[in-house]
Amino acid sequence: MLAVKKLVEKASIKKPGGNSSDGLKASDVDPRLLFHNGVPCAAANFAYDNAHMILAISTKDGRIKLYGKGNSQALLESTEPLPSKFLQVWDIDKKLLSDAYIVKEEITSFAVIQHSLYMYIGYSNGDISVLKIDQEPLHVVQMQYTIPLSASYGNSEVPDDNVVTHILPQPAAESKRVLIIFRNGQIVLWDIRESKTVFKTGGTKKVSSACWSCPFGSKVVVGYNNGEIFIWSIPSLNVGRDGSASAPDHNSTQNTPLLKLNLGYKSEKISIGSMKWIYAEGKAARLYVMGDSDNASSSNSLQVVLLNDNIESRTIKMGLHLSECCVAMEIISASSNEQSKHRQESLILIGKSGHIYQYDDGLIERYLIQQSQSKSSPSLPKEVTVKLPFADSSIITTSKFISNTTNVFNIDDEYYRELMKNYPPLVMVETNVKDVSTLSSTKFTGFSKVQNLYITGHNNGAINFWDASCPLFIPILQLKQQSENDFSLSGIPLTALFFDSTLPLLVSGDQSGTVRLFRFKPEPYTTNSFMSLTGGSKKGTDHIIQSVKVVKTNNGAVLSMNINHSSTLLAVGSDQGHVSVFSMDGPTLLYQKSIASEISAGIVDLQFLTCSLQGFEKNILAVGTKDSSVLALDSETGNTLGNGSVHPKKLSRALFMQVFGSNTNTEESTTKQSHILLCSEKALYVYSLVHAVQGIKKVLYKKKFHSSSCCWASTFHSNDDIGLMLLFSNGKLELRSLPELSLIVETCIRGFNYSPPKLGSFSDTQMCCSSRGDLVLVNGDQEIFVFSTLVQSINFRLLDSVSTIYSKERMASQEELVPGQAIHKEKKKGIFSSVIKDLTGGKEKHAPIAETEDSKESIQELSVIFSNPNFPSEADNHDNLTADEDDVDLNIDDIDIDDHEEKHKEQNRLGLGALNKKKLAGKFNALKGKLKEMKGNIHKASAKEEQQEEQAGTVDQIKKKYGFSSYSSSDVSNIFLNMNLLEVKTH
Repeated sequence: MLAVKKLVEKASIKKPGGNSSDGLKASDVDPRLLFHNGVPCAAANFAYDNAHMILAISTKDGRIKLYGKGNSQALLESTEPLPSKFLQVWDIDKKLLSDAYIVKEEITSFAVIQHSLYMYIGYSNGDISVLKIDQEPLHVVQMQYTIPLSASYGNSEVPDDNVVTHILPQPAAESKRVLIIFRNGQIVLWDIRESKTVFKTGGTKKVSSACWSCPFGSKVVVGYNNGEIFIWSIPSLNVGRDGSASAPDHNSTQNTPLLKLNLGYKSEKISIGSMKWIYAEGKAARLYVMGDSDNASSSNSLQVVLLNDNIESRTIKMGLHLSECCVAMEIISASSNEQSKHRQESLILIGKSGHIYQYDDGLIERYLIQQSQSKSSPSLPKEVTVKLPFADSSIITTSKFISNTTNVFNIDDEYYRELMKNYPPLVMVETNVKDVSTLSSTKFTGFSKVQNLYITGHNNGAINFWDASCPLFIPILQLKQQSENDFSLSGIPLTALFFDSTLPLLVSGDQSGTVRLFRFKPEPYTTNSFMSLTGGSKKGTDHIIQSVKVVKTNNGAVLSMNINHSSTLLAVGSDQGHVSVFSMDGPTLLYQKSIASEISAGIVDLQFLTCSLQGFEKNILAVGTKDSSVLALDSETGNTLGNGSVHPKKLSRALFMQVFGSNTNTEESTTKQSHILLCSEKALYVYSLVHAVQGIKKVLYKKKFHSSSCCWASTFHSNDDIGLMLLFSNGKLELRSLPELSLIVETCIRGFNYSPPKLGSFSDTQMCCSSRGDLVLVNGDQEIFVFSTLVQSINFRLLDSVSTIYSKERMASQEELVPGQAIHKEKKKGIFSSVIKDLTGGKEKHAPIAETEDSKESIQELSVIFSNPNFPSEADNHDNLTADEDDVDLNIDDIDIDDHEEKHKEQNRLGLGALNKKKLAGKFNALKGKLKEMKGNIHKASAKEEQQEEQAGTVDQIKKKYGFSSYSSSDVSNIFLNMNLLEVKTH
């Protein structure tokens, strides 16, 4: 009997006679992420290009966020979210994945030779390969030159743990020497031209971190997994040939460190997670040390130690006490322009929660110097949490997004470009940006001029209006007013907003059940209408607000509101299941209706409409409740129509209700039929409106969700067609047709994960959509997603300019980038002294061992060296490092390597790294072809020479060249940043 009953229920779900209208088609939609503003969640690591001031943040889910000058931001999304056995090459100019280098061994380290297109790749088996980035077309070529473990470590005994953890090209000799550090503690200095090890040192402790601590490469700091930190002396081509004790002899082995630092990590058994060294004039050079986040307490996770001549007798250090442990750190520099000598350096950190913190490095330096001089110490520097500009301590609790449907831009682009110049930067990479808390929006004369309007209600009762016409949202107005004479914040969270630009009218509802009606004066407003987000007075809004009316429902928090324009009725739904209808003329309460519920009270949606019943037109108020029930009330009296509500048998929390009409084609005529759409966490239902009004359940279409729960839904319009947008808790986004509920397209918003709020609290994530299908997702004060669904949508300005991090057209010439100046000798006055003669005080003198060579010639020599095998006997092993096309040990779902034309097409269309399962066979063949091409390119010597290797004459020039304020791993042309390797470096 049960099976027969279910069969009858399914048979009752029938489509209306005839075929549906054209409706929304796949050709009408193009779901894509237009822009991402802020810090992505799940941040994992940093990379910084000191030359072009580009900061990259990698995430655990395979994204790379880039920040550049002029508030530029861009988001790169990898198809492979986890570290694996391949290297990705990105074209930052085009923001496309250009190539992938596939290997059999795990990649454990990499380093770029500055001002060149060459890089070293270290593997888990101890071998090192040399790669080159060819630019036309952009792809990876493996060179013939290798550094096999048997040659670098020696042919004696193969170590147990021979993983290459760090590859450090030696400063001032990058084209000649490279320092190789193995996990087992061994340190090897490799001569590139002679293809042999010229120096060995180190111990037997497991290495976890390392960095240079000298601009000449004569000292390296190594951190170990037991918490110890050693400073080792390394022979340099520019230091120590005079027999100074600070530099060991070449062709020797040394097993005693120069210095041991005791910072307390060893006693607490905290592994050294990361270290960064900053060179400074005089005695202010300092080392940042971060403990492993899995073991370090927040009080001891990050320390700074002063490295100078007095450290042998006294260690000057300080602890930076964060509210949470950190997983990564970086030093970034900001300057007012490229020629400026004044640079402001900052320490930035990633917390375990994914939040970004920033310290002023100058304040840290001042604190350490005063400590070293035994002066009274100033207050400890405070961290600043990086968050969206203009985000205050309040939380967004409700929002609305309204798009101008005229397709006419009322304000030219130049206006927004001027505003962007003074827009507060998210991460400070320039010092010429004005420190302002407000923007002067003198051209704001009314909401009708704004292409996209974003309205937010906050937990302190404030209402903010934002011009969302360009990717960086601009504040234009804030309302704190509670009544005609009360202009202070209520402190009560707002829970619902309704805005009608035709009246114009704003209605707000809060958690206490209070409803406020803000009527605006006729536009245009006077040009001084901008209101600071930190201000709020009658003087600031009296030329905008005509009146404020207040009504109280006293029936719980307001969840939904709607207006009947013809009768000026306002309907308000509460979380306790009450519907209150007011006349806005007073406003006066006309009636209240309590909707009973056995499971969950609450009114999620209200909609006024007119329906034909038994030949008569009836004014109806459709009500959608939280328990997935739908019923109709007489909008004038509040009486329930028909036999009551209709609802599914299995109830789940409802999210959205919408009444809509559609054309139905029959053989005789085309008629307009009205439907009620109900969306819950578990299913979709389309009911016949006429039947639902009478209390009769007639399901026309139904769709259940199985894999994930729906967390948000909305309808959108494309010309006369209507579509349904569904967002799921795992980030999946579906576009469906109405009324059939057919799936048009499915994609995913990477980085979005929804967790329902706890009882009595609000979600950190707010979602809202315009009628044109533009979706805005705000994650607390950290990030904003702007997502578009329709083809050729042009609702936003300056998308290209704001997302341009780097342009090859602006690339400086090689002559400007690579000055051929001499490197001077380091003289010993202490283990951390770097005394260099002031060029302005006398004639330049070359140290005896400082070779004055042309940097371009050095790179040309490297091209010849790297293009020929230096160990012919290792050729087979060298080839075996790359994956063979007949032995691809990879999941084809994990790697998306296509030809360049397909890559451009897919990236530009979705931008979400989605894989088309129907093309798997083609992708596998493309993968094989790519591997063959890569193996063939190994035997081709490069004839093109790239950037020169810069040699600096003064300490400032050396510092600028090697970026020791933040030792960069990005090359001068800025054509690649790799998410996988950024994560591998943390292993």
